[in-house]
Amino acid sequence: ASEWLELASLQGRPDLADGARVPGEALEGLTRATWYLEGHSLVVQRAVQLAAAAHAGQARKNGEPFIVHPVETSTILAGLKMDLDTIVAGLLHDTVEDTDLTLHDIARCFGPSVASIVEGDTKRSKLGVTAAALDEATKRSLNHRAMLVAMGEDWRIVVVKLADRLHNMRTLRHMPRHKQVRIARETTQIFVPLAQKLGIEALEYELLRLSVQFLFPQQLLRVPYGLELLGHWARLQCWGLGQSLDDYLCRDQVLSELDLPLKLDSHRQTWLQHSRQWDAAASAASASSS
Repeated sequence: ASEWLELASLQGRPDLADGARVPGEALEGLTRATWYLEGHSLVVQRAVQLAAAAHAGQARKNGEPFIVHPVETSTILAGLKMDLDTIVAGLLHDTVEDTDLTLHDIARCFGPSVASIVEGDTKRSKLGVTAAALDEATKRSLNHRAMLVAMGEDWRIVVVKLADRLHNMRTLRHMPRHKQVRIARETTQIFVPLAQKLGIEALEYELLRLSVQFLFPQQLLRVPYGLELLGHWARLQCWGLGQSLDDYLCRDQVLSELDLPLKLDSHRQTWLQHSRQWDAAASAASASSS
C-alpha cells in the first residue's frame, strides 16, 4: 500500500478535497479492525475520505496530521465490534466542532443516525454571553452536564466518547504538564466510572492505568500498591471522601430529573447484550474451524 491515501473530491463539496491525506499505517490498522464490516468497506472508506478532507492542514501537538486521531478512535471502536454508524461517527466526531463540515453534510452523506451520534459527542453547554463571568471550574461542570445529558440519549454516544478519550490519553504525553494533570483527573472522575457503569472493562482498565501514570510520581507507581488502590486514591482526590459519579448524577437536579442513572443502567444492559452476541459468534466460529 502506498504511504498516503489520496482523496477524491466529494460530491457537492469540492472545497473539502484539497490536500487531504491519511497516513497509511493508521489506515491499515482501521482496515484490519473493521474486518467484520467487510460488506460496508466502501462506506468506511468514504467516511475516512470526508474526515481527512475536513481536517486537511490540521495537526496534533505531536505533529501528526489530525486525521490520525479520528482514525485511531474508530479503530478502538472497531475493536469493540461497534456497528457501522458508530464507526463512521467516530471518524467524523470532531468535524462539526473543528471544521466547516455541518451536521447537515454528515446526515446527507451517511444518514441521521450518524449525525445524531456526532451531535451527541460534540455536545457542549451553550454558555452564551455569560461565559466570561464564569470561572473555569464552573464552565467544565456545565460542559460535563451537557455531555452526560447527550450520553443518556444513545449508548453509542457514550462508547464514542470513551474511545475518543482513550486515544487522547494514549497521546497525553505530548501535552503540557498542567493539562496532563487536568485531563487525567477528569478521566478518573468521569470517564473511568462511565466505562465501569457500562461494563466495558478493557476501556475502564486502560483509562485508569493511563490516568494513574499522569497523576502519581513514577517512584510511587513502582510501589506494589496495585492499580485499583491507586485508582481509588485518585478518585478520592477528585471527588472527595464519600463522593462519586453516581452521587453527582443523583445530586444534580437536571441529570436526576432526566433519569440519567436509569438510562446509563439501560445502556449497560445494551452493551452486555452486544458483547455476549459477539462472544457467542466468536465461539461458534472457533468451533466450526476446529
